[in-house]
Amino acid sequence: MTRLGRIISRVISVLSMVGTLLLLAMVLHITCDVAARYLLNKPLPGTIEIIINYHMIIIGFLSLAFTEEKNRNISVELVADLLPQGVQKRLDVLASFAAVVVFGFLTYRNWIEAMKKFDIKAYVTQGSTDIPIWPAYFVVPLGCALVTIVALYKLACGVTGATSGLDTSLDEVDEVTAPGEAA
Repeated sequence: MTRLGRIISRVISVLSMVGTLLLLAMVLHITCDVAARYLLNKPLPGTIEIIINYHMIIIGFLSLAFTEEKNRNISVELVADLLPQGVQKRLDVLASFAAVVVFGFLTYRNWIEAMKKFDIKAYVTQGSTDIPIWPAYFVVPLGCALVTIVALYKLACGVTGATSGLDTSLDEVDEVTAPGEAA
């Protein structure tokens, strides 16, 4: 089971790197657009449409599995932290089950939507240029499917008591962002 967790973590790491590179590409794209607009008086065509329909969607949905793997989704631990360790583990299993159900449904529903957009070859028009946007629709079910896989794996580990091979550490980030500590 630990080996499977390590494989899942590697896939998430690669996709996180892709997301990071796309974030840098988005910054470069916007910078070039602004520079072209003010220096050459000719903005890059379709910048806003490409940023909205590609960069932001890919960056947002590829990061979902990362946050699930690292246990960094939004949570309220006001009461849970006060409960016994055994109850906390059961709540984690319940949360993983809920994530599997919700993200499994989102994967299915968004796959149907992506196929509809693919069938009609969805695009947006910017000026006289048609920019296809249907490929970005497949990122949403991909991101949701990855979260489903991570949650299902965590659920299996929680139910069986197996050791997870997921890389849940964020030591370098925690060191920088820990509240009340000097950097």
